[in-house]
Amino acid sequence: MNQDARIAIVLLLKGLFYKSDNEKAFFELINNSYGAISEYFTIIGLDVLIDENDGYAYLKNSIIEDEKESLPKLIQSRELSYKVSLLCLLLRKKIADFDMQNENERAIVTKEDISSLILLFLDIKFNEVKITKEIDVTIKKVQELGFLKKLKISDDAYEIKSSIKAFIDASWLDEFDTKLSDYKKAELWT
Repeated sequence: MNQDARIAIVLLLKGLFYKSDNEKAFFELINNSYGAISEYFTIIGLDVLIDENDGYAYLKNSIIEDEKESLPKLIQSRELSYKVSLLCLLLRKKIADFDMQNENERAIVTKEDISSLILLFLDIKFNEVKITKEIDVTIKKVQELGFLKKLKISDDAYEIKSSIKAFIDASWLDEFDTKLSDYKKAELWT
């Protein structure tokens, strides 16, 4: 296995691996070493998932029907807080709207855009300082998940990463639209 394939393995182990992080290793993963890399991860119960169009790859626990054959899950699922789930959902909806209007461009949002999206679901009784801190913490957690990337050109601009589409698909988004309306009416933020 060559150096770029080994780099791809390490980047996959770190989490979401974007083509923009290391284009050479990403192309190695797709074109030359997918079989070897996939086989490497299959041994430990992981599948390599790649979206060539949007330029990202990630690992997922293998689904094995026979419990005798299954391994302990290496990648643990984590439950997201309401705020983080809400922001992910709102960003997924935003990127879907953006994709319909703008082809081949990055989906960019500002902190102000994010705040205005979230404020629809906040109780007006909260104080402004607390709301700002909670929004900042929520944005940071979504960044850690790999769905938002802070842009170097501006302190308050973020790129919505296309990988959010793999984790929150369009059908789930449609079903949750009704729930969002209910949250908005109830002004939940707990």
